[in-house]
Amino acid sequence: MEKKITLDIAKQYYYVSVPSSAHQAIFSSVFAYDALLNTLSQQQDIELLGYCLFPDGIHLLLNSQSAPSKWLEPCLMQYNQWHQQASGVGGYIFNDECLKQVLIQPKYLGKALKYIHQLPVSKKLCTSSEQYLYSSFHDYMNQQDTLVKTERILTMLSPHNGQRVRRFYDYMIAYEASALNNFEFGNHEYYLAYSEHSYLTKARSSYETQNTEDSGALHLELWQRCLRILSEKTGLDESTLRGIRRHHSLPDAHFLLAWLYTEEAQGPIYFASKQLEKDEETLRLNINSIPMHHPALYLDSIRQLWHQETPVV
Repeated sequence: MEKKITLDIAKQYYYVSVPSSAHQAIFSSVFAYDALLNTLSQQQDIELLGYCLFPDGIHLLLNSQSAPSKWLEPCLMQYNQWHQQASGVGGYIFNDECLKQVLIQPKYLGKALKYIHQLPVSKKLCTSSEQYLYSSFHDYMNQQDTLVKTERILTMLSPHNGQRVRRFYDYMIAYEASALNNFEFGNHEYYLAYSEHSYLTKARSSYETQNTEDSGALHLELWQRCLRILSEKTGLDESTLRGIRRHHSLPDAHFLLAWLYTEEAQGPIYFASKQLEKDEETLRLNINSIPMHHPALYLDSIRQLWHQETPVV
């Protein structure tokens, strides 16, 4: 696949990569690195297992007790506000469109951390991982304390407490070019994940079920309103807009309907998923692709029509 589906599941391990926007420097001074780590430490839903920080991107390995979408964007925004105050430079410094969020099966945490620690070597910033200052390598060597949780991965590398740091050093310092190949894209053919099929199946089954009984009527009313507005705009009937039939001029009409419902009407994606009989991951991916497949002016006209017919409460 050209683009894999990003999973957003609670109580999972993730590798998160966020590049800078338009070649802006994420860190304006040496104090900025501490500011970002401090911001991460304030997030109650995560445990930081490893990191490597560059002026043009940040790389994190962590355990997230809630879905990453609930805390990641606010966390980046919090640091961005600090950066603006400290540097006097405005604008958003992160490129959210190129953010990668790879689900990591626990038994591959060591490989994921090794990948992160070897990034400075692959970028030719140093000849050995231990030479790069802004990474969690030094936490694992007991040379600094940036609130990284080291015990889990050290225990995986060696069951003997006295040998853990030495085993960690030997494992991390041995450069493997193959370990860097396509890791950020994950090894799963469909999902952005570094895991086995069986593990992913179990993880996806843990999605919290949504309680729709109280708000079902409201969601249905909102859905019907979106159907009516889009039918008026496109001249297509309900069957075509729901994807039951396809029209040559607008084959993705059902995804356009889901885009209007979730993005403008602010309806829940699980309801759109149920109405269109599509899984949430596939639907979210196609909703995100709508701006790439339709002119901005066309989408703006649909937005205007929605807001014209929707009373302000």
